Amino acid sequence: MSTSKQEAELKFELQPAEFERLSAHPALKALTVGRAQTKNLLSIYFDTADDVLSSAGIALRVRKVGKSWIQTVKQGRAMRGGLSTPMELEVPVSGPEPRLELIEDPALAETIRKLVGKSSLLRRFETRMRRTIRMLKVEEGEIECALDQGEIVAGEAVQPLLEAELELTDGSLGALYDAARLIFDDGPLRLSSMSKAARGFRLAHGVAPEDPAPKKKLALSLHAEMTTEEAFGEILRACLDSISHNRLATLAGDDPEGPHQLRVALRRLRSAFKIFRPVADNELTRRLDSEAREIGLLVGALRDADVVLADIVSPVVEAETGSTANGAPVDMQPLIATLEARRVKIRAEVVSGLSKPAINAFLLDLGRYAETRGWLSEDTRQTRRLARPVTEFAARALARRWKVCAKAARNLDTMGAEERHALRKKLKALRYTAEFFDGLGKPYKMKTFVRELRALQEIFGYLNDVVMAEKLVEMDPGTRSDRDEALKAAGFVMGWHLANAENAWSHAQARWQALAEVETWWNKGKRSSKK
Repeated sequence: MSTSKQEAELKFELQPAEFERLSAHPALKALTVGRAQTKNLLSIYFDTADDVLSSAGIALRVRKVGKSWIQTVKQGRAMRGGLSTPMELEVPVSGPEPRLELIEDPALAETIRKLVGKSSLLRRFETRMRRTIRMLKVEEGEIECALDQGEIVAGEAVQPLLEAELELTDGSLGALYDAARLIFDDGPLRLSSMSKAARGFRLAHGVAPEDPAPKKKLALSLHAEMTTEEAFGEILRACLDSISHNRLATLAGDDPEGPHQLRVALRRLRSAFKIFRPVADNELTRRLDSEAREIGLLVGALRDADVVLADIVSPVVEAETGSTANGAPVDMQPLIATLEARRVKIRAEVVSGLSKPAINAFLLDLGRYAETRGWLSEDTRQTRRLARPVTEFAARALARRWKVCAKAARNLDTMGAEERHALRKKLKALRYTAEFFDGLGKPYKMKTFVRELRALQEIFGYLNDVVMAEKLVEMDPGTRSDRDEALKAAGFVMGWHLANAENAWSHAQARWQALAEVETWWNKGKRSSKK
């Protein structure tokens, strides 16, 4: 007899120390109903030689549990924010080979038959796991908690794997996040980015495990058939993935790109809250926005320290000496040493802050918000607005953002530093909005618009660096013996950038005009650039 169900699993990757800590976690024991059970699982994954099923988002496996064999077919959306919600069909089989004729879902069975055609189903890889299962009970439901320790094997390639899975067995989806909040209360959690099947196929193809390096691109693809609410949910999930990954990248290494991309991810999230405020404004939304802001301020201190060294001081050193700080008109070494020591101190503070349980709680609360429609209210008008096509909402949002920027740019030639900074932030918000809705209009129009917008942002970004350069003289220059030389170098750097700023600003008007003349899809024509 076959069974079919919609799974809901929250998955976490674990390090060995985390696995041991979680296995003995007091909260896990307190939530457990009954006794834990441990079993060995051998799962064999099948596909054609060219992996047609995997490419179509279908996983076919045969698993040995004790002396029995169970065939499972899974189909559904890719894992986002650690959450997997596939449709799962299980049926007992007599041995370690798949039996497609036993799939009782006619549509799925036909899809698989067409995909496979005359090709043979091959063993692509195996997972060999020792699984400890506990049944947990929280206020909103019951959960099966599985701690998996084992490996993925594809030919001679072997990849160790430690995972925790929380599967909802009864109750509401929020129960998963409630349990996770209690269990993952220490150390940075790692939301899984892919299933065991996805990892296995990567290993079979010779692809290395996912690199913990910083990620720039937002993994997001909206389409015109989506509702406003569906688009909002997808944007939130993409932001969650980006924040979670770049948090780990920042903690794992000293690459300046880590805090930069983490701050960008947090700003994207806050932009999403602002864009969708007309349809999703409640106390929970505002709380998450506030928490994102606080994390952004924490990370921003490290990003600013990186910018001071890489984008403010280093260009002056290279321009004046060719390569070294010793040949500059003033001795730059005391200033560089002071800034590097300052950065080390700030990084330690940021690492400490990002490792706190509050960051785990924020990520889980954001995931819960996205998956349980945490923006909903009792206002029926909100329901109607959320159900409208996202293309209509996006057009209004983009037009509104553009109008704000155009108004702020009316006095472009005469604006001071504060006005430039305000316009810079508005342009950044416009860019995030354009990137969110990138897939909804004609691609060439959006790409041209974003390209011109980036060119203008580079000018404003440099001008913001100049403002930071002006603050160098306010920084503690270190010991008394270095103070005079460090302050002299800071003054030299500030003067160098102020001179270059005038040249950079001279191009702003032309870049603005080029942006204003790009035809956009959301208003079917050119936008006015009159001041």
